[in-house]
Amino acid sequence: MDMDKFLQWMELAKKYQSSNFWSEIFDQSSFDEFMKNNDFARTETTQAGDITQQSNFPPTDIYVTDGEVILILDIAGYMKEEIQLSVSGTRLLIKGFNNRVIPGELVQQERFHGEFERVIQLPEPAYPNQIKAKFNNGLLIVSYKRQFIHEEHVPIE
Repeated sequence: MDMDKFLQWMELAKKYQSSNFWSEIFDQSSFDEFMKNNDFARTETTQAGDITQQSNFPPTDIYVTDGEVILILDIAGYMKEEIQLSVSGTRLLIKGFNNRVIPGELVQQERFHGEFERVIQLPEPAYPNQIKAKFNNGLLIVSYKRQFIHEEHVPIE
């Protein structure tokens, strides 16, 4: 469990404990404010209608098998030349940028575009020369072999 998120949740619970929680939660303006202040929303729209980056882009699934760790990142709308990956221990950094402009009046915008940067906590350490990355149909698939599959006995002196 992520301790920071837990503490954030506890502070939030205390805030609503003393107020009329149910009437506030069903009030749309209160709900919008709640989502904005507590980073639950995937995206946020600026005054100009542009979508700003949130810390959970790109959406990522992580799988651990007996022999490897596999990450699947959803980066639709980007080309592989617009994406950079780097790794340090258990931290994978992904960066990207595109600025495609589609002619016409924007009526609705839900998809993220532009510059992004995200650090993903890996379940196990990885070395850059052992990581494989493939980009296909808007999905970036990153995999690496597990280093610590079995426990090793440590002698005690």
